[in-house]
Amino acid sequence: MGYIAMLIAAFLWSIAVVTFKSVSKKLSPFLINSLKNTIALFFFGILFYFFEFSFWYPELSLYEYLIIIFSGVLGMGIGDSLFVYSLSRIKANQVAIIDTFAPVMNYILSFLLLGTILSASQTFGSIIVIIAILFVTYESRIDTNQKQTDKKGVSFQILATFVSCLGIVILKPVLNKVGGSIEAQLWVTAFRLIPGVVIAWIIFFCQKNSLQLLTGLKNKIIFKKMIFGTFVGTFLALSFWIVGYANIEEPPIASIIGQSAVIFITIFSSIFLKEKITKTKIGSIILAIAGVIIIVT
Repeated sequence: MGYIAMLIAAFLWSIAVVTFKSVSKKLSPFLINSLKNTIALFFFGILFYFFEFSFWYPELSLYEYLIIIFSGVLGMGIGDSLFVYSLSRIKANQVAIIDTFAPVMNYILSFLLLGTILSASQTFGSIIVIIAILFVTYESRIDTNQKQTDKKGVSFQILATFVSCLGIVILKPVLNKVGGSIEAQLWVTAFRLIPGVVIAWIIFFCQKNSLQLLTGLKNKIIFKKMIFGTFVGTFLALSFWIVGYANIEEPPIASIIGQSAVIFITIFSSIFLKEKITKTKIGSIILAIAGVIIIVT
């Protein structure tokens, strides 16, 4: 069940990324994150109500509740804000390739926090993934408006990946305690969104003229895209991702399956966003995937 859930999550998330990219030039990236977290929490509320799920899971300690909250602050609040901001500066398929850095960060953080030991092959694979990221960083743009890839956007995307990985690594022991209960796993997913909503809105309102930025929501097409992207991404994809991550015993396997999103995003961005697939991007995809495969085998 875990493998299927992760594949579904990767597919759905790729659709969401392309959708959010299509509105990232018309809405503040921090508004996008605030809205997607808030709308997703509303969807979870509806889900819990109609399926009569408990709105509180009493089996955890205070420390474990705090871990979930901190994980939400890192992943859904700060990490996703950085992710959407970078998405507004670089292309969706570049974001996807850089995101293959996630397994490397997962391994490093798992080693430092959970005691996971890297093998020689895992270290070698990590180096390959880093090389792939460097290729993307210095890739020449196809368009004539900017000759080089936005290095600030790339830097923010790498930082977003690190922060999000930290948030999910510290959550793993809590998911292990929750066990195989789908209801409990979904509760953790929803509860983790609450601090994400709060932090995302704080970040948004720290912007100048933040109230004026809300006027972009008057565009019905943009608003509908936000609803759709949130439903398939932050609601469905995130749910499948947490369920998959909780039900796969080996975190490395979960990482490689999750990174299949890079293939879907590159394909969908070329179809719907008309982003050109250059030889560098194709090579980076192949190299990054090869590196991740080496890590987990």
